[in-house]
Amino acid sequence: MNYKIVKCINNPKDFSKKLFEDLGIGIEIQDFASPNLLDNGWENRLMEYKDLTKNFKGVISLHGSFLDLNPSSPDNKIREITWDRYIHSLNIAKKLEAKYIVFHSQINPWLKDPEIKIIKDKRAGIFWRKVINNYDIKILIENVFEDDPKELANLIDEIDHPNIKICLDIGHANLSKETQIKDWFDILGDRIEYIHLHWNNEVYDEHNMPTNFNLKYFNKLLKEYEISPIIALEYEVEDVAREVDRVREFSNKN
Repeated sequence: MNYKIVKCINNPKDFSKKLFEDLGIGIEIQDFASPNLLDNGWENRLMEYKDLTKNFKGVISLHGSFLDLNPSSPDNKIREITWDRYIHSLNIAKKLEAKYIVFHSQINPWLKDPEIKIIKDKRAGIFWRKVINNYDIKILIENVFEDDPKELANLIDEIDHPNIKICLDIGHANLSKETQIKDWFDILGDRIEYIHLHWNNEVYDEHNMPTNFNLKYFNKLLKEYEISPIIALEYEVEDVAREVDRVREFSNKN
């Protein structure tokens, strides 16, 4: 299975246009998710990335703001702050000519009342449809704390927009005590357009490099469910070229 790969980076020094183009991979820029950078210094960092990615042939993605934000909050002030942060992220993505931007689902797993869940999904749907109508970009909603993939599926179905899909975070899904990683593929299906790939000890979010066994299992799921999402390597590596070769080696095995 020949899918696109991007490498997540948190600093311009971690990006080499020549290396990434030679490897045929893209980037996911994650610096701008930091509220500290957005409050002070984002303009200079943006110009640095614009220079580095000028005429870059690979996919460019951006990770949007997420800390303490909530597009479906019943508090108008919280939604206003969320709107401002998300629009700021989207405007940065537009300047970088990013094709994708990732936002967290902000689903609260402790919320059990089914009627409140429906209300929150409807409120989030209004929020996201209003956002996407102003931008030519694919928005990806990422699972974080939720244990049940049905909640994310319901949110995406409520938004009901072709340019809003799912970023399935494998590490986050692996922390669920109620489901297996396979369950997320089974329920989310072709809503998945992008994947954050990393692994952990099933206790906390370590962002470890997947083992060969992990990669074998991961690729088995991709083939079983016949999806070909973009794969974002969201873990540290010493040798990007060697790691990309390793990931591709498993993707090409039967």
